[in-house]
Amino acid sequence: MHQLPHNKIDPDHIVYKECYKCESKATLVAVVANLLLAVFKAVIGIISGSKSILVDSLYSFKDFMTSLVVYVVVIVSGKPADDNHPYGHEKIEFVAILLISILIIIGTLFLFVHSVKSVWLAFQGNIEQPRFIAFWAALISVVANYKIASYLSCVGHKRGSLAMLANAKHNHSDAVSSAMVAGAILGTHYGLYFLDPLVAVIETIDLIRLSVIMLKDALDGVMDSNVNQGTIDHMEELTRLVPGVQQVTQVIARKVGRGMWVSIVIKVKPDLNYEDGYRVGLQVEETIKKKVGNVAGINLSIEPHVV
Repeated sequence: MHQLPHNKIDPDHIVYKECYKCESKATLVAVVANLLLAVFKAVIGIISGSKSILVDSLYSFKDFMTSLVVYVVVIVSGKPADDNHPYGHEKIEFVAILLISILIIIGTLFLFVHSVKSVWLAFQGNIEQPRFIAFWAALISVVANYKIASYLSCVGHKRGSLAMLANAKHNHSDAVSSAMVAGAILGTHYGLYFLDPLVAVIETIDLIRLSVIMLKDALDGVMDSNVNQGTIDHMEELTRLVPGVQQVTQVIARKVGRGMWVSIVIKVKPDLNYEDGYRVGLQVEETIKKKVGNVAGINLSIEPHVV
């Protein structure tokens, strides 16, 4: 049985280098932008007395921490595979997301309890009307978060980065929550004082929802979850159509970091010499990598087809 060696991503490839540079820049932009937004909204929240925009600042602070960790992760996970880490370093991205999501869930539960108490106090008349400056700050936050989310989403899809896409979702959610804050502040100036803390409660619920989704995705990545059956069937069909392949006996794929590693077993004519069999194997690999996205490596075994 012939077995082709594992293929490794070439870190010197110009496309890889440019994408890596772009991702590092995008992550750094997210770190700085989210920190500025967090400080800005926290100051406005304290000055205006708005509960909702104060919670919204913690939203941005959470995104700042996530982006900061991801920035470090990008540097580490962007390193090519080596002898000690034949599958690369990208799984650290999922470990970081796992830890972050757990911390966010714990912190958000505390914020949820505090916000519910504030709603109760509002109905009792023990809450002051927030200043209108919070309304304008919320509108600025909407625009800023939408711009950040669009930028990160574009880069994340091109790089196939789970952490980058997660950050984009967070900023998009921040834009929505900031819009709700603006509406709540406007409502308090018409006597609906409960709206400000109520929006804070809604924000915490949304934070918990996003964190649970992050946790699930991270667990799938850490545990090397299987690739969906549709992708497996597609790779099997592509392999079967390669000239010289008599039979495809096995196609297995698992997620490793951002990509997937594929194991394929094919059968060729028993009288085929080693060189010809090797060429068939190379054609199989080239076909799979060209027509299936995010293939980090292929382990191909070639066996004689005996009838």
